[in-house]
Amino acid sequence: MQIQSAIRGRVQDGTLHPGVRLPSSRDLAEDLGVSRSVVVQAYAQLSAEGYLRSMQGSGTRVATHLPQLGRVAAVPAGGAEARFDLRVDATSTVLFPSREWLQAYEHVGRSIGEPGPRRHPLGVPELRAELAAYLGRSRGVLAAAEQVALTVDFDHTIGVVCHVVRGLGGDHIAVENPGAPWQARLAEHAGLTVTGVPVDHQGISVDALRRSGARAVLVTPVSQVPTGVTLSPGRREALLRWAADVNGWVIEYDRDGHLWLGAGSGPLALQRHRPDRVIYVGATGALLGSCIRLGWAVAPDLVTERLGRMQLGAPDPLTQLTFAHFISSGVLDQHVRHVRSVFRGRRSALRDAVARYLPGARMTGVPAGTHAYIHWSSGVDDVRLTAVARERSVLVHAGRHFQLDRRPFAPGVVVDYGAVRSGQLPEAVGVLAAAMRQVARLLAS
Repeated sequence: MQIQSAIRGRVQDGTLHPGVRLPSSRDLAEDLGVSRSVVVQAYAQLSAEGYLRSMQGSGTRVATHLPQLGRVAAVPAGGAEARFDLRVDATSTVLFPSREWLQAYEHVGRSIGEPGPRRHPLGVPELRAELAAYLGRSRGVLAAAEQVALTVDFDHTIGVVCHVVRGLGGDHIAVENPGAPWQARLAEHAGLTVTGVPVDHQGISVDALRRSGARAVLVTPVSQVPTGVTLSPGRREALLRWAADVNGWVIEYDRDGHLWLGAGSGPLALQRHRPDRVIYVGATGALLGSCIRLGWAVAPDLVTERLGRMQLGAPDPLTQLTFAHFISSGVLDQHVRHVRSVFRGRRSALRDAVARYLPGARMTGVPAGTHAYIHWSSGVDDVRLTAVARERSVLVHAGRHFQLDRRPFAPGVVVDYGAVRSGQLPEAVGVLAAAMRQVARLLAS
């Protein structure tokens, strides 16, 4: 019954895909340390229920007629064929420095001796040391190598950090509103009560945060999603005072700190002012796209000690050592400068296209990262607009997609230019303008 329940559950939640071949009864029995007849009976019962199909010569497979229960499409319908993907966090492999990465990988491979690199609960020490130094000089983060934990990506990092915060008594977390809805879902999946706290032109409202009763908060201080505002100096100080007053935690997602596109270097990390209260989170996604999936958390010893007991999912040691060499050799710094130059050009192209094709619309947000908020006063439903734009092969998030409650919200779209070249942006915005005119005509008829 345990075997049946486990397999049935993995079919229902989509872990086992239709048509996937299962281990032979002999192999599974050996792996589980049970009699083969037990596995044979389990397979037979699941076949009778319709979950499995057994055929001579091709083994036992998951039935292909089952609905894809519990499985959520990663891309909306038609997304794979869309010409322009302007959704937040859309990534492209175009800017990935493949030649430099392969050189670093080859260098690491040649330098490995016996017995070779070993996994560490928090990641290989070499990369943790390089990241601590790099984040210190580039973002002002105060950390020793021992306070860095490596993970598979941002989502997983937020998930495990939320679990740790819950274990430390912070069972109620605040998130920005409007804000990225997937961040709220990650906190909910960790068992936390989630409250949305308003964001204005200075960032998250610390007064509202105090009234919420939360003892943890997830913030994006440099370029908030979706508004693009930067947390003001006054709010930064107030937020850190709140954390000290309630003995709480600030989870700082530094999504765009490395991609400040304006003058100067932009604001440094919050963490440097209260490393005992701020958990700093980052990932390679914005810099390296989807080719390399690696995230990190910089946290006090109390938190990293607990993270070391969790499944962090960091990539294999060879990949970690390659990224460490990528940093130490100065290649990452060169790549970041190149990416900044590319994104600066894309943001400029987007601004020009909005002025040309969307008169009356306004593009807001600080010059950082890969997204901008384009909004208008009234007249066009942004949700309907995004549906029509999708039909025209443009994927974009409506402003209301980021609203965590039913508060009135000025219509608009959030455009991410991370996966669209500068030369394509005018055409993409032109399609959005045509979709807007179509929606306006539908409303008028």
